[in-house]
Amino acid sequence: MKTADALSLLIALKERVARVYFSFFRAFRADPAAATCWWDLARDEYGHAGLLRMVRDLAAPDSDCGEIGARMWSLVETVERCERQAVEVTSLAGALELALRLESSELGALSYRIVQSLGADLPEGAARSFSGVDAHARRLAAAADGISDRKLRQRVDDMLGGSRDG
Repeated sequence: MKTADALSLLIALKERVARVYFSFFRAFRADPAAATCWWDLARDEYGHAGLLRMVRDLAAPDSDCGEIGARMWSLVETVERCERQAVEVTSLAGALELALRLESSELGALSYRIVQSLGADLPEGAARSFSGVDAHARRLAAAADGISDRKLRQRVDDMLGGSRDG
């Protein structure tokens, strides 16, 4: 798969995920903690899309990012499924469940892999924004404090590796 094509697809997916999170911001803005979580997540995803655009503009037209096509299309299916389900979400627990699926998908990992592969052409640390889920997991954990579903709260904790404060 050509690097520019993979980056274009990742940009589109990041923007779609941002729109899902923004829709949750709208749905849960009466809850300040939840609204802040969704706003910040949407902002981060739009920021990631912007970074990927910059990287795409620097990628050599003939560069190839390897055999990741199947993983990319699986990711497209995941995002599409979550978009469809997001329309029907009526509870914070449902929104968090969907966000956990998106955050545990390969969206960040594939973004990191492609940006990292172009490392020589980019500033040091350019891939750092895609290297982990800590910031997003912390936001989801703060929002999860507002629900009583212990299993879901535990899944958020597990995403943080059990290192959640408080």
